[in-house]
Amino acid sequence: MIGKLRDFFGPSGSSASAAAGPRRRVNLERRFTLVAETSRGSMSRVYRAIDNETGRTVCLKVQNKEKNAAAATRTHSAEARPLEGEMAIQLKHPHIVRSYEYGDTKQGEHFLVMEYVDGVSLQFIRETKSARTAQRVEFLAQAAEGLAAVHEAGFIHHDINPRNFLVDREQSVKLIDFGLTVPNTPAFRKPGNRTGTLQYMAPELLRREPIDERIDIFAFGVLAFEFLTDRLPYDANNSTTLMLQRINTEPLDPVKVKPKLSDEICAILRQLTARRPDDRWAKMSTLPEALRSVPAKRKRV
Repeated sequence: MIGKLRDFFGPSGSSASAAAGPRRRVNLERRFTLVAETSRGSMSRVYRAIDNETGRTVCLKVQNKEKNAAAATRTHSAEARPLEGEMAIQLKHPHIVRSYEYGDTKQGEHFLVMEYVDGVSLQFIRETKSARTAQRVEFLAQAAEGLAAVHEAGFIHHDINPRNFLVDREQSVKLIDFGLTVPNTPAFRKPGNRTGTLQYMAPELLRREPIDERIDIFAFGVLAFEFLTDRLPYDANNSTTLMLQRINTEPLDPVKVKPKLSDEICAILRQLTARRPDDRWAKMSTLPEALRSVPAKRKRV
């Protein structure tokens, strides 16, 4: 497993020191040397860059000013949503990407400087079949530790999906991307904010009902089901069907999808993906130990 994953990685990056905090109106062209654009979405662009002040390789995320302002308006919250950097800088955990600094560019765009994770996503690992079942369960346990730390810090991630967990060269999982994260406060638990990645959205989120951190737990359950069975826990071929099935029907039984999974793992997956929040796995903080304490696969008779 380790050897196969290392084939996907380049040379090790430089170590990072702990300079953190806001800096306003930074000239990005002077401050950073952009090495490569690693991703571009509707809300932001992400680069591998050299910080010319420190010499280290970093991940630089620059948000689209207009689209992020429009997204903030759609949350219908009486409370202003903190900037992504303001939230990310508070999250310090071995299984969360480390944030060093945030601020505004000369053009008024919000930017965030993070550690550069030399790794691949859980989605990539699943699609390339790069890990056995037991190793996948360990990756999920690490991912759960990272998400638990987000919840314990008082936030809802709001976009748990397999692209937002990276596995680095040391086989350590890192939770990334806090672009949709919100404080876990009454203002942000109100109904109406349907944001995230559709395949992983909880039923209560799709119905625009009040939410809490359990939308992340459901999304994690869908991710885990898919990661261990190579398919989503429902049959659907378009976005409308995806939404209706989660609202109206029970998820697929993991033991029927992948009979080799242990009964204990199947039981955990069923509870994580429960449609009713009250039936769902209660806290992410208890999940890592549960995953590590049971066999990954059914014993041969």
